[in-house]
Amino acid sequence: MATRNLTRIIVTALFFLGCLALAATAGADPLAQIIDGAKKEGRVSVRIRSSFSDNSMKRLEKEIREKFGVDLKINYTPSGSMAKLLAHVMMEHKAGLAASYDLVNFSNHAAEGFKAGVLERVDWKPLITKDSNPEVVATHPSFYGSLIYYSSHQGLLYNPQKISADQVPKSFQELADPQWKHKVGIPSASSGWTRRAYLLGKEKIFSELQAILKNGAIQGPYTVLQTRYQLEEIWMAFTISSYWNFAVQKGVPAAWQTLDYAEVPFYSLAVPKGAKNPNAAKLVAVYLASPEGSRFTNEESGSGNLFYPGNYEHEISSQHKKQGIPEFFPTTDSRMIDFLVSKDYDKLRREVSLVLSTGEGGAKKKKKK
Repeated sequence: MATRNLTRIIVTALFFLGCLALAATAGADPLAQIIDGAKKEGRVSVRIRSSFSDNSMKRLEKEIREKFGVDLKINYTPSGSMAKLLAHVMMEHKAGLAASYDLVNFSNHAAEGFKAGVLERVDWKPLITKDSNPEVVATHPSFYGSLIYYSSHQGLLYNPQKISADQVPKSFQELADPQWKHKVGIPSASSGWTRRAYLLGKEKIFSELQAILKNGAIQGPYTVLQTRYQLEEIWMAFTISSYWNFAVQKGVPAAWQTLDYAEVPFYSLAVPKGAKNPNAAKLVAVYLASPEGSRFTNEESGSGNLFYPGNYEHEISSQHKKQGIPEFFPTTDSRMIDFLVSKDYDKLRREVSLVLSTGEGGAKKKKKK
């Protein structure tokens, strides 16, 4: 009888201990759980901002170790084309393969990734550090699961030694002025023009693009436009703000002017489904989205974050507010997001590509025999 009572007491005690353990686990700090998981994983493979370096990753490892007490080995791959990266992630998921990268970065491509079910829907709110700006957490359903770690602005980089501030174009239409013949560079990628055409009307944008191209505008990727700008082959380049910052840092004469309105893309981090080290990936993302991570990203890659002071992105945004220049956020605007994942977007992008390649709208004209 005594043995039976003792057994009953032991079983009851074990039951209550188990309940206490489950309660402790359920009430544990979500970030602490990620930290514990990252310690066990010990490594992470990231494909993020291409302007980082291997030395940047050594600094990142050090800062994460000091901040969270986690010793991580970070394997870094420059992001390159985000469209190609998304295609790679989707291919691996479809084939049932483990993800090559634990953490990846996207702009509007993230919406496609979440829609296709290849990116993990992470609840970042309980994970970010207390000093982080809560706006770094993407809240729109199409981007829910991503975490913003840098931003950008579209606008005009111009040479203030060639063009005075009162003379520089203030609208896209003014780039077609004959005085700027062969002095303007515009991006050859169709995506930005497609968004602009959707917002302002394709007739207006097609007409302006055709006029600018007729005026001898140079087309090319942002990197090519930057090189030609630095060589003074062109005096202006419609580009993104990080290239203005790069020019300033190199001592190249450079000033910034927003045209018509400011488009502000956000670049966010996401964890692919099938990631080998998901906890370490989330911990790196949490750090990069924090104030310290913003400073690291700005100093190591030249990319700012408008959600934190002390960098050029925040300064540009503050200047827009003072000047009354409207800002448009394509990754938070519901109408634009719905458009980006629709067939209408693909159709309009093909039309834009035709304008860029031929300088004309509509169908290509058949050559006379």
